[in-house]
Amino acid sequence: MDEPTTRYHSYSWQDEDGAQHIVLYPGEEEADEEGKARLRAMAARELANARAEEADKAEGDGPGTARRGAGRRRSITIDLANPLPLPGPQLDPEWLRSWCEETATALTGFTRSFAARYGFPPGENTVAPATDRTRRAAAELAELLPVPPDLATLHRVLDRASLPDVDNGYFLHPPGAVAGHILEFGTPAVEGDRLALVFGSDGGGHLFATGHTGRVWRSTTPSHDGDFELVADTLEDFLEGVGRLIADR
Repeated sequence: MDEPTTRYHSYSWQDEDGAQHIVLYPGEEEADEEGKARLRAMAARELANARAEEADKAEGDGPGTARRGAGRRRSITIDLANPLPLPGPQLDPEWLRSWCEETATALTGFTRSFAARYGFPPGENTVAPATDRTRRAAAELAELLPVPPDLATLHRVLDRASLPDVDNGYFLHPPGAVAGHILEFGTPAVEGDRLALVFGSDGGGHLFATGHTGRVWRSTTPSHDGDFELVADTLEDFLEGVGRLIADR
């Protein structure tokens, strides 16, 4: 018998200083006004702590150094101890577009010779570029909670990738599926990363997640609740590895 899963709700608001707060909290029902007031109070304390930490770091950087994050709207998640700002993007959109084109080309040769190598025809292996629908779903995901910059870049360029015949299978999920996973299961607890989001899976049901560090993690079991191990230092490294598996066949 399957164990019941915890559902999550999101609550967001902008305070008087223009800081945007987004919180993900468990429960079957949406928080009432008293509960939301408690979340806003928690947010004020967390934001004050975050600003104090940034001020301390700025003083240590020496005169004339701009404070990190100055002039940008802050997003924080309430139930994280010692919240940190999400880092700047690392994944280059142009590199990603080239990866999509090169991978699609390599898949043509990969599938053409597949039957001769393995004795049975391949499944449908595709790399689908982002559409307006993809970007709308990505915007809805960003309203749910802060999205790691590299994952946001991925969804601006790529809708999904379905590669069942590459190694043990690789599947990069569309943003709507990423949001659905969050609402059904929440975010996985990944040691060494904050707010990791599941963005893909393999043919064995293991999950791929990425968070504020930009690193990519794989679940050690086909479960959201299990441990996660590091598989790539960046999302670019992860995608390059998948591309090599196709090109080398």
